[in-house]
Amino acid sequence: MRILMVAAELAPLVKVGGLADVAGALSRELGRRGHQVRVVLPLYGHLDRQRLDIRPVAKLPPMAVRLGAGMHDIRWHLAGSGRGAVKIYLVEAELFARAGVYTDLLGRGFVDSLARAALHCQAALLLPRLLEWPVDVVHAHDAQAAPALVLRRELWAARPLPGPAAGVLTIHNLAHQEIHDPAQVALLGLPSTLAVYPGLLEFHGRLNLMKGGILAADRLNTVSPTYARETTGSPEFGRGLEQVLGSRGAHYLGILNGGEYETWDPRRDPHLIARYGAGDLAGKARCREALARELGLDAPAGRPVCGFVGRLVDQKGIDLLLPLLDRLAGDGFCFAVLGTGDPALEKAMAAAAGRNPRRVAFVGGFDEGLAHRIYAGSDLFLMPSLFEPCGLSQLYALRYGTPPVVRRTGGLADTVVDAPDEPGAGTDGGTGFVFAEPRSEALLGALRRAERAFAAPAVWAGLQDRGMACEFGWSRSAAAYEKMYAEAVAEAQGRLRHDP
Repeated sequence: MRILMVAAELAPLVKVGGLADVAGALSRELGRRGHQVRVVLPLYGHLDRQRLDIRPVAKLPPMAVRLGAGMHDIRWHLAGSGRGAVKIYLVEAELFARAGVYTDLLGRGFVDSLARAALHCQAALLLPRLLEWPVDVVHAHDAQAAPALVLRRELWAARPLPGPAAGVLTIHNLAHQEIHDPAQVALLGLPSTLAVYPGLLEFHGRLNLMKGGILAADRLNTVSPTYARETTGSPEFGRGLEQVLGSRGAHYLGILNGGEYETWDPRRDPHLIARYGAGDLAGKARCREALARELGLDAPAGRPVCGFVGRLVDQKGIDLLLPLLDRLAGDGFCFAVLGTGDPALEKAMAAAAGRNPRRVAFVGGFDEGLAHRIYAGSDLFLMPSLFEPCGLSQLYALRYGTPPVVRRTGGLADTVVDAPDEPGAGTDGGTGFVFAEPRSEALLGALRRAERAFAAPAVWAGLQDRGMACEFGWSRSAAAYEKMYAEAVAEAQGRLRHDP
């Protein structure tokens, strides 16, 4: 198949969150499976063109794209050699020239985010005709790319794109919907009726890009089966769109993300002081010692080191963890925390580290090498998320022999099996420790169960072995996407046959 991917981020070129990892890994896996993939990204002002080998495409001339009442000049660039099954095109325009993907360097959202999304998606839909490259699937990732599907359905229905160009939407996080004043529909070049009830983009008197993408897509998915059920079952997870999603019926499904084990594998991780793998964990003990030295932790062998790598935001359950730190540190637990996010949560975490200097280490920001060392050097990995569409960290923690402590939600529920409460039974099942209620006391209960298992070497070894044996690679996930693509193409071809 020929697949046009539209995304605001793609690892390793530009990454804000898990969307980048998923879009990058999925496109590469599809390429390995024989598909042709063209990815379209904005050329953000902060990208180092020389380091990333981003060069203009000589055969594609500069052009002007209409955005509302104005015109915007764009230029096309390619990342890398431009050879192979996956090609990454970047759109240069004045709207993208500043630093930042969704926010500026101070974390403030861009006021012209709708204009940026509209220009990105219009440019993406122009590319196949410019390249004379028939498209089977237009695959949009999240709300910022959803206009590609709306424009495809509303403006270009009479096949101005070569190929059926079926629309597929992947929802990575429903918390981000791109909601705007309905008058801004003009930026998309669409009739104003689409932004008023019962229009495709209207939602409670506002213009909602995610809602438009959900209804315009031939097929759509989110990134785990449990999150798919959660988002149609309650406003808490559906964020107001649960009925819209439910209306798509069997056309909406959950496909679990895969893990990128080429990068995250303790047997060949260049960031670690020692390599290790299932059946030989001597290297993990050395990684634990090295992490403790690096972060200044006093980590006795009989007490667990708990790692956390991620954004310090409400979603990640930091409010559940903070009230427990002093008590657990007093009991001999150690914590290695790496992340950035809400300034108030960063301040609270730094204060906890200040009160417990040999038990709690907090590093603000992000450090790729340190992240790998925390996965390898910790005994437990913490993910007490209030909601988690899929999550990748728990997949890597399992591979690194670091049992995750997770809340039963989204992809965490789909990938971590709760260990039995009785230590003697722990050798028979479980890969981590799961709690249900979003309360600090429930998290504490899971940590106490983990503490008991950690004190029983045979139990703990079995837990690690089972986790390291888990296989959540991209092959199975890519096969599910292929099936969804085929269904979407059949739908689009049927629609085109019936169009006048």
